[in-house]
Amino acid sequence: MTCRILVATCLMLLLVLAAGCGGKSTSDVPGTTFAVETVEADTVGTTRHCDGLSRSKQNRQRRQLERDLTLLRRAASTVKGHTQNGNAALNKALDRFQRDVAGEALPVYQRSRFINRAAAIVSPRCYLCFQALEANRPVAAGAKLACG
Repeated sequence: MTCRILVATCLMLLLVLAAGCGGKSTSDVPGTTFAVETVEADTVGTTRHCDGLSRSKQNRQRRQLERDLTLLRRAASTVKGHTQNGNAALNKALDRFQRDVAGEALPVYQRSRFINRAAAIVSPRCYLCFQALEANRPVAAGAKLACG
């Protein structure tokens, strides 16, 4: 019986040693390099209006955003307590605000200030509404605009 155990142990040891032999190390294989090509992106049509547009367009967008903030306050008052998703009225008002704040008539920092005001309105009522506003902010660490 002990002879069988000794033979089985030797076979296992031989199999373990054989499994570790016969392969090449990957550090011996020379690496392949490829040439890198750079591509210039066409910037025509992507100009940013960092300082805003004309005074009349700025005033129009400012009035629209003030109306949107009023609608947002009204919609936030319909939410009882604190929710994850808000309700239909709050989501509709928030969507409208985000479409209007995306216009580039106002300078970047003024639009960001309107987002601050909207965030102050929705944050006590709706967690994901606040996150959506923060994600679409034009001025942040990962700014979507080259202004600043």
